[in-house]
Amino acid sequence: MERPPEAIERLRLERGVTQAEAGRRGEIAPATWSAVESGVTTRPRPDTKRRIARALCVTPSTLWRPRPKPLHLHDVEDPRWETTVRRMALRLDRYGSRQERQSFGRRLIAVLDCADAGSTDPCGEDDRWDEFWQLANSLLFDLPKSPMTIVDGMLVERELESFVPDAQLRVIAARRRRTRPDGAAAAQRRAARRDAPAAT
Repeated sequence: MERPPEAIERLRLERGVTQAEAGRRGEIAPATWSAVESGVTTRPRPDTKRRIARALCVTPSTLWRPRPKPLHLHDVEDPRWETTVRRMALRLDRYGSRQERQSFGRRLIAVLDCADAGSTDPCGEDDRWDEFWQLANSLLFDLPKSPMTIVDGMLVERELESFVPDAQLRVIAARRRRTRPDGAAAAQRRAARRDAPAAT
C-alpha cells in the first residue's frame, strides 16, 4: 500500500510540477511541502493536508486514508475482535502483571456475559464463545506459570502458545505406581529363602 509521501511525490511528478511550484499552488511553504513529501513530517496538520490535496487536485482521503476506528473490547461483531482478543490475552499471559491479567479477564467476562446468550443449538455446536470463556478464566484465576503440572495422575507440559481447550495440555509422560506385593506373600517368600539349603 502506497504511503502518503510516496503518493504525494507520484502525483506531483505526474502533474509535472516541482515542490516549490506545488507549494505555491497550495499556499504552503516549500520547507513544509518538502518535509511532508520526504516523510520527515509524518502527521501534518489537517489544514496542511487539505492544502497539499488541493494543490494536487485530489481529496485529502486519497493521500491519507482514514484509519479504522479503535477496537473496543465490547465490539464483538467487528471481524478483528477475536484475533485482537487472542493477541492481547497471549501478550498479558507472557508479559503482563497479575493485576493486568486479572483486570483484562474480568472485563472480558463482563463482555461475554452480554454476548453469550447461551447455546441455542440443539446439537451443541454453538460454541463460538467457549474458547474466550476459558481464556478469560485462565487470566482471571492466574493459573500457575510452571511449565509442568499433573492432570488426572499424568505428568503434563503446558502449551502456553495455544488457548484452544484440547491443545492446552500435552501429555508427555504417564507413570503409574507399581503395586507392591501384600505382606503375607512377601513374608512367605522371605521364609522360603531362609529355609532353603545353603549352596555348597
